[in-house]
Amino acid sequence: MRGFLDAFMETLGQYLPSVLGALIILIGGWFLVMCVRKLFVRLLKKLRLDERISQKSGQELNVEGLLAGLVYYVLLLFVLLLTLEALGVSGVLDPVKEMFSSFMNILPNLLAAILIGVVGYVIAKILANAILVVGKGLDELASRAGLTDKIQLARLVSQIVFVLIFVPVLISAIGALKIEVISVPATEMLGILMAAIPDILAAAIILAVAYVVGRFVTNILAELLKNLGADALPEKIGARQLLGADRSFSRFCAAVAFFFIMLAATVSAAEKLSIGLLAGALDDLLSFAGQIALGMVILAVGNYLATLAYNALSRHPDNLNLAKIARLAILGLVLAMGLKAMGIADDIVNLAFGLTLGSVAVAVALSFGLGGREAAGRQMEYWLGRLRKEK
Repeated sequence: MRGFLDAFMETLGQYLPSVLGALIILIGGWFLVMCVRKLFVRLLKKLRLDERISQKSGQELNVEGLLAGLVYYVLLLFVLLLTLEALGVSGVLDPVKEMFSSFMNILPNLLAAILIGVVGYVIAKILANAILVVGKGLDELASRAGLTDKIQLARLVSQIVFVLIFVPVLISAIGALKIEVISVPATEMLGILMAAIPDILAAAIILAVAYVVGRFVTNILAELLKNLGADALPEKIGARQLLGADRSFSRFCAAVAFFFIMLAATVSAAEKLSIGLLAGALDDLLSFAGQIALGMVILAVGNYLATLAYNALSRHPDNLNLAKIARLAILGLVLAMGLKAMGIADDIVNLAFGLTLGSVAVAVALSFGLGGREAAGRQMEYWLGRLRKEK
């Protein structure tokens, strides 16, 4: 029993100073860390860092809390390492020491990256807000150009300026980390984005200019057609119901013209962005829309001519059947021409055109044969009588 107590006291005497020393280091270090944290927070409060950043950027940022927490946890980790060192746990501490050493090596780069990012964000926000204040006249210019009130041109320009300034700063901040696994892909991605910004801006300018010019040109076109009396044309050709009661023909033509202007601008913008598939699809759509528009014009003109011919022939009651035949013939011919101009199933169109003409020919033959049979017989007898006399 005495040997056990001697061994226990010897072991306790061997480890007790280390445990007491580690406990003193832990308590004293924690107290010092708390004091340093409070002093650091007071220093940041006197500097009014959050207030100044909020005034410049226009947003609430807790930079003071972030820096204070970072300092607190770094110092506390250092105290824990000293405590474990005092306990003589050297083998267990090697991975922790290596991790702490790596973190301390990264810390200056991390602080530099945070500083670059915060300063760049503040500068970009200041310039964006300045442009937002100075560019209030852009909203009035946009309303004069025919843009809706929902489009705030000044805010749009402000956001573009913010992105153009902050993205290069963000690239520099990521590069300051010097962590190739993170910085190299992120830098390449942001570099691709920055390289694409000129093309994106060019495409946006193309669309914006096309929108403004299209609104201006189509308004002039609508007024010109209205003054020429084009609004009465649908009534004349019998297409009033197609447009509706609340839409004028001049405004309809202006809307169609605006659609083609914006579609052509979209094709140019897609080509500028090097989106070949989208540009090709839009180009095909533009060509097909042009064919459809041409076919609709042919159908409208043909309907007008068919109505005109029907009204002219049906004035006499005896010509009512002939008027219907003429109307069907014109509509069939024009329908074939319109569908062919649209490029819709050329073989079917040719077949339908042939069937239409054949039907008209059969109708005329039947009409003459059934209605003029007696007259045709007398004429035939007259021809045969003259032939006998000559012989």
